[in-house]
Amino acid sequence: MIPHRAMSLRLLPRLLLLIAGILAVSTGPDAFAQQPQASADQTPGQFFPIVEPITTETIERVRRAARQLVDTTSEKGKRPILVFEFLPGDVPPGTSEFGACYDLANVISRDLAGAALTVGYTPRPIRGYAVLPVLACTEIVMGPESSLGPITPEGQPFDAAYRELVRFLALRKTRDPDLLLGMLDRDADLRLVRTADRSVHYVLAENLDAFQKTHQVVSEQPAWDGGLRGVLTAQRARDEGFSKLTAASRADVTAAYRLSGEAAIDDPTLDQIPKPVWVRLEGPLDAVMVAHLTKRIEQARQEKANLLILQLNSPGGSAQVVDALGDLLSRVNDLKTVAYIDDRTVGLAALVPFACRDIVLRKSARLGDARPFFGARGRRAGGDLSQRQASVLAAKAALWARMRNKPEALARAMVDPSVEVIEARDNQTGATRLVGRDEIEQDPGRYQALKVRKEAGAVLTMIGAEIASYGLGKVVADTEQFKSLYGLRGKNIAIESPGWVDSIVALLTDPYVSWLLLFVAVMMLVVELKLPGIGLPAIISALAFLLYFWSHYLSGTADQLEIILFLIGLVCLALELFVVPGFGIFGISGILLMLYSIVLASHTFVWPTKDYEYRELGGTLLRLTIVLVGVGVIAAILARFFPSLPLFNRLILKPEPWTGVEAEDAAERAAAPEGYESLAFLIGETGRTTSPLRPTGKARFGGDVVIDVASVGGYVEPDSLVEVVDVQGSRVMVKKV
Repeated sequence: MIPHRAMSLRLLPRLLLLIAGILAVSTGPDAFAQQPQASADQTPGQFFPIVEPITTETIERVRRAARQLVDTTSEKGKRPILVFEFLPGDVPPGTSEFGACYDLANVISRDLAGAALTVGYTPRPIRGYAVLPVLACTEIVMGPESSLGPITPEGQPFDAAYRELVRFLALRKTRDPDLLLGMLDRDADLRLVRTADRSVHYVLAENLDAFQKTHQVVSEQPAWDGGLRGVLTAQRARDEGFSKLTAASRADVTAAYRLSGEAAIDDPTLDQIPKPVWVRLEGPLDAVMVAHLTKRIEQARQEKANLLILQLNSPGGSAQVVDALGDLLSRVNDLKTVAYIDDRTVGLAALVPFACRDIVLRKSARLGDARPFFGARGRRAGGDLSQRQASVLAAKAALWARMRNKPEALARAMVDPSVEVIEARDNQTGATRLVGRDEIEQDPGRYQALKVRKEAGAVLTMIGAEIASYGLGKVVADTEQFKSLYGLRGKNIAIESPGWVDSIVALLTDPYVSWLLLFVAVMMLVVELKLPGIGLPAIISALAFLLYFWSHYLSGTADQLEIILFLIGLVCLALELFVVPGFGIFGISGILLMLYSIVLASHTFVWPTKDYEYRELGGTLLRLTIVLVGVGVIAAILARFFPSLPLFNRLILKPEPWTGVEAEDAAERAAAPEGYESLAFLIGETGRTTSPLRPTGKARFGGDVVIDVASVGGYVEPDSLVEVVDVQGSRVMVKKV
């Protein structure tokens, strides 16, 4: 019996392993369902961009911002992850001084107690002393094309005085001291040593004998490749465990460390006292709201505000308005934008919060179902979006979500019912994230599907209690709790909404109305120049220009610069016409300044730098060209037919009857016949101007006969001798003799 019992005891562990394997296979994918949701265990954190050159101001900014985040989260019983993103600036690599870089390394490694982790992220190559603060981080994440080193900048000699400081930094962060010293002195003989325990070590040749006494060396070789002395590439750093992972974007880093999406977006309120601007948009979204928010954002920048709260409760809006609002908010990076929903935001309005940095909902609030159209009073005005419209808007919402580091699949799922949202593990970073089924199918080797979070067939709608589980935002019980999230508890903050002035501004800045104003203004200015002395066209032109610049000033696209440039151009044009005759430098400069001011008043930028800005500028120039061509065509038509119109022919002085003898007095001239069927007989006749010709005016022929003439040679002074060179209907063309 004893042998049988011994055999049973030996077989028992194998039997248990077999049973465990069978259970694992039988449970299969369902086992993953017991794992926490993608965003249930998110860690607070923030990215801190550090751009070369590193200066004293850089150190103080990073110290204050990081310390504030650590202290704020510590009050809530949490510890944040601090991600320092190192970026080369516009200056040549290696221009940061050793002292500033080492001081920043000390701040990161020593002065940020309370942080859960410090991460150095280098999406692009970093060279020179700026490598030191990267090495001071607890963990290092590198981009696919990134590299570190050499530490001593190109063209500068190695300074042996820095050896002990770098060695101390390596020991503090438990890194290989000889590796850092080899990166500091690229001419040093650094060896790559592999030991019997399959570990990789970097050892200076001078320390190799001592190292061999305590380690069983399997192989050793030069550490650096020929042209990369002192340089640690991303692939090599990852293979040898120096870098934790390789991440192509901030989104990959946030997913790997389970940070919230807004952690990857710069926070202008860090190390600053919150200076909020609170705007409430209630009801269907319209152009008035876009104009008001555009103006308020520009004013907030002038007021040095750093926090924009958008309280949004809307049943929807048109696709054009939602597109304009989303584009406007997605481009705001100098203000911390927060979408606060305390009731409901549905219809197409549900896409707007994806363009904000933060999304906060009350527990009972509702967000989603972006398909229905809503009318002016919030009632359903038509059917759902077509499949094509849904696809276009889904792509736009996904773009906003990507810019704000939010799950793109959720943005698309709110408008496109065919989107299936999957909770999946990213095999590249090991993180769990929400992606669309199509993303998994396009890159089958990257994601491992864990759980379906939203089935295909219906658009996504969520209440406040669900938004945190999706990793999309935060949930609050009331407005006071919302204010406490941003350090505003107990403060009285003015909540602004669009008013009647905004309605007028929105109407006047409508593209069609705006360019109609411009057309009327230019057209009336031309009429006044052609028919001097009437006055009414000049008044209409001035009023149209006034409304154009006033509306664009209030909407935030025009400022003092545009108005001043336009006035200077107007003065130059007046100097050309009245003070310095002749179409020359003042006239050309005045016209160019006026046109340039009009173009500037149509945008918030002075010179385009982004793709959408170039598109906007191209559209403005096209419309301005259409206006000028239209004015030119209509001016030519009026010059041809205006004098013969029954109502307007009284505004033009007709030639007096040609009697061949000088009239006795004014009464006799007034009683003469009104005109002639043709003035062709005047060709070749000479006379004298009785007014300036700019280029139109009056000239006297045959004694006291005064008629309207036009100069073919530009400006002509009064009392100048002119000759008739052509007659076109009632238009008499003269040149100066």
